[in-house]
Amino acid sequence: MSALSKTPHAADAADTDGAADAADTAEATDAADEAAYDDTAGTAGTGTDGAPAEGDGGHHDPDDDEAGELPPAARTPSGVAAGAAAVVGAALGFASLTGTWLADLVSARRELTGQLESANGTAAEQISAAYGTPWHTIALFNGLTAVVALIVSGAVLVRPAFGDNSLRPVVWVRAVAVAGLVLGALGLVIAAVMRFDVFTELPTVPGQ
Repeated sequence: MSALSKTPHAADAADTDGAADAADTAEATDAADEAAYDDTAGTAGTGTDGAPAEGDGGHHDPDDDEAGELPPAARTPSGVAAGAAAVVGAALGFASLTGTWLADLVSARRELTGQLESANGTAAEQISAAYGTPWHTIALFNGLTAVVALIVSGAVLVRPAFGDNSLRPVVWVRAVAVAGLVLGALGLVIAAVMRFDVFTELPTVPGQ
């Protein structure tokens, strides 16, 4: 009777120990799964070498820039506009010294008009209309051409002072612009001398 009573108790103890071992094994398996999940998530966020993965906010992909857009360092001016302006200024300065076809055309028209208007006038009036007015017209046009040459050439030289230093023209552009300034200044002085008859006066009729 004693042996029969001990047998069920031993079986119950064995069952309890087996359930405890199974519970411990399940808890260990769950902990291992959680650790593996955390390691996988950390690797996906940082990449294999610890660097931020693609799509991270701190990573900049150069391919994301718009196609054809150059970085600021590569946007350098070509200098074509400055060179063209310098050449135009020098040409206008030279034209202010030699005269232009427009000045000759207007001068010829004023000469013809003056002759018609002073046909019945005195000799002094005829001289003034035939020679003085055309002469002063040429001086006026040459002076205007010289002023435009000074403005264009001066703009080429002073433009870098009001913008980026990278806009500074090359040596030959500055040289041509300076030549335009010199020619324009000479043309303006000569035009003023012609306009106000500083060195040359209109011819006069002797005895009048």
